[in-house]
Amino acid sequence: LKIIEQLEKKMEGLVPIQGFNLYIEDRIDSINNGASDFIARVQYQGQSYEMAGEILPRNYMPVFKDKIFKLKSLVEQRQGMSGILVSPYLSKNKRDECKKAGVNFIDLSGNVFIKIGGLYVEREGFPNRFPEKRNGRSLFSDKASLVLRTMMLEKLEAWGIRQLASKTELDPGFVSRLARQLEERNYAVRIGSKIRLREPKFILDDWTGEYHYKKNKEYRFFCMAESPEQIMDRIREMHIEDQRKYVLGFHAGASLVAPYAIFNEVHIYVNNHGDIDFFRKNLNLTESEQGANVILAIPYYKHSAFYQEQQVKGLRVASDIQLYLDLYHYPLRGLEQAEHIYEKRLKPLVTANG
Repeated sequence: LKIIEQLEKKMEGLVPIQGFNLYIEDRIDSINNGASDFIARVQYQGQSYEMAGEILPRNYMPVFKDKIFKLKSLVEQRQGMSGILVSPYLSKNKRDECKKAGVNFIDLSGNVFIKIGGLYVEREGFPNRFPEKRNGRSLFSDKASLVLRTMMLEKLEAWGIRQLASKTELDPGFVSRLARQLEERNYAVRIGSKIRLREPKFILDDWTGEYHYKKNKEYRFFCMAESPEQIMDRIREMHIEDQRKYVLGFHAGASLVAPYAIFNEVHIYVNNHGDIDFFRKNLNLTESEQGANVILAIPYYKHSAFYQEQQVKGLRVASDIQLYLDLYHYPLRGLEQAEHIYEKRLKPLVTANG
């Protein structure tokens, strides 16, 4: 109810339109056989519209999908009623999903979409004013993400806790706690003593909201070469020993598994500063903030950035999940390339598992 109280308190600022009023008529537990968190009425220019409302207190994609489904069902049952979702904050993905589903929304951060009758209100681009305070380890932390990566890309219907712990080399107690978190967020369901992901795409959507490639520690260099491909050829010719960790990431890695976008920079994940010196020497790199075409990065995901590495044309490439996560927010055609990786590489796997 605190979200509703905040909504009523901030309504004038959220929808600064003269003559617009939104009243919360009833906070009820059920409408016939379907649950609804509240009933609202919108009044504007002599018109009145009834709305069934749902509250999304936490920004988890599976819960969000359930709310959207519920609102669509209620609206279909009651002619003349619209649906509205209220949340502290809705990401762009979720706002787009609402519009696609014909569901109105207001978030307390300032993003609004209301389309009923002759009324059209759209205000977007406001950042999250209510970042979530986390208790305990995030599901998207480095070691915890090993569990998600394994469950998404290993073709098993359901996983036992000890089986997952063995595969990821994590403590069974740690994996058990993560499994409970997955269930609490509706990311996974329990099948006997095993656990199965519900819809991995929901997890990826939430994951991109928590991870950003800028969390990596980057070192920018210039390499005298005609193209990124020539730089990659040189790396291939170095015949790097197995003990030295590295993977190609971002566009360079994507170009080897699902080519789509033209790129000018070669990103290389390395394990430590010794590896940076190794590549610097062997590729004859010079430090360069402007015009850099080689970016060596010590990853934020110290363990999982190298997990599920791929061998492609004599080069080591980051996993499809890592490529997707890094490219998603990358400014130079990153989102297009990430979506291409999802369609060509990840979608067949995660939809099969989901």
